[in-house]
Amino acid sequence: MWPFKRSKGSPSSSSSSLSDVGAPGSTPYLHFSHSGSSDESVEKRLPSPKPSPPISPSNPPPIVTVPSSESQNSEKSYHRRPFEISPTNEPTYDSSGIRIPYISGPYLISQNSNKKAELTEWSDNVGCSPGGLCTFYPIRGEHKKVTKWYGRMEDGYMVWSSIYLFEWFGFKYYEPLPPNVGGKLAKIPPWLPDLYSLPNLAIAMSYFCVGVALQLLRTPLIVYLIEDKGASPAEVNVLFTVMAVPWCFKVLYGFLSDCVPINGERRKPYLMLGWFIYLITNLILAAIGEPSISAVIFLVFIMTSAYMLADVMTDALIVERSTYETRKGDLQSRGYIIRFFGSTCGAALGAVVYNKNDWSFYLPISMIFLLNGLFILVFLLPFIPYLVELSDDCKPKAFKKQCSDLFETVQLRAVWQPMTFVYVFNAMQIANAAWMSFLVEGLGFKAWEIGVLGTVASLMTWFGIIAYEKYLFESSWRIVFVVCSSINVIIGLLQLALVSGKSREWGIPDLLFALGDDGVQEFLIGIQFLPLCLMYLSMCPAGSEGTTYAMLTTFSNLAGTVAFDISTVLTMVWDVEEETIDAGDFTGVFNLSLLCTVVAPLPLIFIGLIPRNRSHQDKLIAETTRSPTCGIIFISVMILTMLGTFYESIHTVRHSGDVYEEYRRLLTWGD
Repeated sequence: MWPFKRSKGSPSSSSSSLSDVGAPGSTPYLHFSHSGSSDESVEKRLPSPKPSPPISPSNPPPIVTVPSSESQNSEKSYHRRPFEISPTNEPTYDSSGIRIPYISGPYLISQNSNKKAELTEWSDNVGCSPGGLCTFYPIRGEHKKVTKWYGRMEDGYMVWSSIYLFEWFGFKYYEPLPPNVGGKLAKIPPWLPDLYSLPNLAIAMSYFCVGVALQLLRTPLIVYLIEDKGASPAEVNVLFTVMAVPWCFKVLYGFLSDCVPINGERRKPYLMLGWFIYLITNLILAAIGEPSISAVIFLVFIMTSAYMLADVMTDALIVERSTYETRKGDLQSRGYIIRFFGSTCGAALGAVVYNKNDWSFYLPISMIFLLNGLFILVFLLPFIPYLVELSDDCKPKAFKKQCSDLFETVQLRAVWQPMTFVYVFNAMQIANAAWMSFLVEGLGFKAWEIGVLGTVASLMTWFGIIAYEKYLFESSWRIVFVVCSSINVIIGLLQLALVSGKSREWGIPDLLFALGDDGVQEFLIGIQFLPLCLMYLSMCPAGSEGTTYAMLTTFSNLAGTVAFDISTVLTMVWDVEEETIDAGDFTGVFNLSLLCTVVAPLPLIFIGLIPRNRSHQDKLIAETTRSPTCGIIFISVMILTMLGTFYESIHTVRHSGDVYEEYRRLLTWGD
């Protein structure tokens, strides 16, 4: 028996109640209340009743009330029956659907040899404060050696974590209630769906650091390789290739975390591992000083692979927490708002700190690598110890079983049908691959102006995500895609005015026109971004969140690589070489811009493949309509696209010479 004892001098409110109910069929505990007018304490048991049927909303557990009271200054104390976790770890609920016994913490929690949790109420004689190191003596001397734990039971949730200093990065276990108990919503701790609460701050900061990692080095690396190291266009292309390939690893990282947990956790260890490798690669580049082109390419590949691992784990932590949201998708949208805010900060900082040709103030490339690594130490590391991972059955999963579960998922009509639209839509969003050359060679944009364009693009994408989260969250996904794509066509056609020089005739400076053009497009892209993320969120089954979400995002990213390949091929149809653009001939750029703009909205003819909104998607998921054929096609397209991307990347790295002329010869009619 584990007594819950109130120490001398502890407050006794004018009215309070505590309720305990045993497991179905056992002797019911008493519901007793106390007031400040009596010196008696009561502990009574009813006669053993006959076995009763399982507790349900229609058959609530028996609750018997016995009045009791206690003087506020009395040295006597009341005792309670122990709270035991059943061998099956199935909690008991009262008629309101609330887990019982419900006791506000904090508590000291120990674990005995029978693996049953022992709870002792916090009292003045324990000799420590919440959050501090505590000395816990076994109850009634039953156990001479117990492991010391500190935890807190909140609204039916129990958390316990090691308090030993050498386990500062130690493991934490968390046992959440199911979100729905007996048709009634169970209590959810207020911190769980709050991304800015202390146990979740590491997730928010990880998103911020991913955003910084995506943008901070982009402009400095291009300027460093081209101006300081004399890199050829082909070598710069290799850099962008090795930065794009790790995005295809996301599904592999998801498999790894779901199938091979570390120390009883699936996400946190891999999150820490990814950021640790990222930090080490930045420190190595900083220590080299002025790394060679090959060193930059190799270490940037490792760096990108590392923060992609951290990004997958961050997404998985969000997906797991989304189960307990009042409005599903809030955590995801807030996470991406933070991520794109980080991208804005990274782009702005990268444009400022490495601009030695135009400004007197600049940092050497080694200091920029060091600064890039310091973001992790300053903004993320302090919150890692407080990160709570929601764990249920953290045992290794068989790879074959995980593959089988994924195949079961992609067979669902609610998955393969909308993902078909996503793949086609992303594959047709073809960017003008010659646009950067046009801005630099044709219009004479300087490095800081290119940096400003990147900063404004990230900022407007961030504004777009905020606008969707605040004002369009309940809007139809189909309407969002149709309206945004239609406006993007108009904006894309306006780019032709910049190419043809009409904007100058209108008295608009080139930089200002380009800022407005790119800014509006990125704002609309930000609005379109969140509906896809919310759609992926609903497709993830419990237990395979990491792999499923990573697979869906990988599928989407692979479609983007197809668009990149199409764009590269189109640069060989028309003459958009740097020499041609530098000579003032923008005909190829004009034709390429026009084609990319016209092709982009064509996938909207398949807009009916995506759900209208979240409720429509929930209905599709509830139907559980499956198609093994469509599932096989889904997996085949993903694998073939991934293999094609790997082949192209390896070919690009091995043959770093300029192959444009050979491609042009093959694509030129009449040759």
